[in-house]
Amino acid sequence: MPRGGEPERAALDEHETQAGCGFADHGFGVYERWRPLPLGRLLVPPANAIRSDGGYDLLIHFHGAEPVRKVLAPRGMDLVIAGVDLGTRSSDYARALEGDGWDALLQAIDREVESASGSAGARVRRLVLSSWSAGSGAIGRIIERGSSHVDALILLDSLYGSYMPGQTSLAPGQLAPYVALANAAARGAPVFYLTHTDIPTSGYASTKEAATFLLRELGATPIAVTSSGDDGPSAAPGDRAEEAGDALRLTRMYDGGSLYVRGYAGTGPGEHCAQLRLLPAILTEHVLPALRR
Repeated sequence: MPRGGEPERAALDEHETQAGCGFADHGFGVYERWRPLPLGRLLVPPANAIRSDGGYDLLIHFHGAEPVRKVLAPRGMDLVIAGVDLGTRSSDYARALEGDGWDALLQAIDREVESASGSAGARVRRLVLSSWSAGSGAIGRIIERGSSHVDALILLDSLYGSYMPGQTSLAPGQLAPYVALANAAARGAPVFYLTHTDIPTSGYASTKEAATFLLRELGATPIAVTSSGDDGPSAAPGDRAEEAGDALRLTRMYDGGSLYVRGYAGTGPGEHCAQLRLLPAILTEHVLPALRR
């Protein structure tokens, strides 16, 4: 494993393998249907969302394609959305993107967008990566290679870390690719949005520990949130706090440049799944405005 890499991460429990995580299904909106890819599947918006030169904005989400479809498709957003589900371990995702796996995925998406929209020369204009839970295995491979310009990175309870042998702490130099991206985000670009819960882990660093470590590496201090209100992204229609109960209770936050860190209470699968409900607001309030400036 590279020094900046992540541990083997297994699923929290059977809830994580349930495609919908209990989310309401309001259909595909303007996207009509999933289109198959050699790796994953694709939602293509109407042709008017593709620029005349074939450029399009792409969101690739790893782990939880159906929940993401349920929370994003009814809203439109003019995004091409790829969803990739490869298993319940981070290594399942990392292996799939070894060799030419990442380049092959991007090429397949270009071809499918061109076929679906009739736009000759379809190509990615802006790239947004997101992951939930074990999907960060793919994110780690992509950013370690540095072969693609990433305009925004969203990690939803998804950044874990490896302990040093015989210790229960992360050492300086670990998570290096993420620290580098966070430093760049703090200076203004790309957008980097990181969330965590209080779910404990055994044998490797939890998302809360990893977020704390990343902020410490930057010399940044989060602000504790003690009220019941959520000072993070406002709820989008259909994803208000009452739908998730107390599963999205904000406990700490940090904003610096285009770096956003949000910590949420909760130690169970409900809180873990609820992180996916944050995606629409993160996109509309932070990512899309940055992409379209």
